[in-house]
Amino acid sequence: MSQFVCPLCGKFSSVKHYDPSNYEEDIMLVQVRGLGHRKGVEVSERYSLLEGENQELLDLISDRIEILYNMLYEDDEPEEEEETEEFDFTPEDWEEI
Repeated sequence: MSQFVCPLCGKFSSVKHYDPSNYEEDIMLVQVRGLGHRKGVEVSERYSLLEGENQELLDLISDRIEILYNMLYEDDEPEEEEETEEFDFTPEDWEEI
């Protein structure tokens, strides 16, 4: 069975069963409480991080998403340095043209 490691959280996920179309379009924080020895847990509270309840955690997630975005799309954006070198003319250069 093939698995991949989520670059955002480090969780292993099955490639075969990965379907993000069912995910909520929100960043949820879930509080759970134990049900006792070997009885599991239940959700006691659930709220959106986008509402500002835990800004520190939201900042950590945002920073990581920025790194991932840059990693995925860094080649698609032209380098600013290259653009400015290409069109960096002085008035003297215009006279020569």
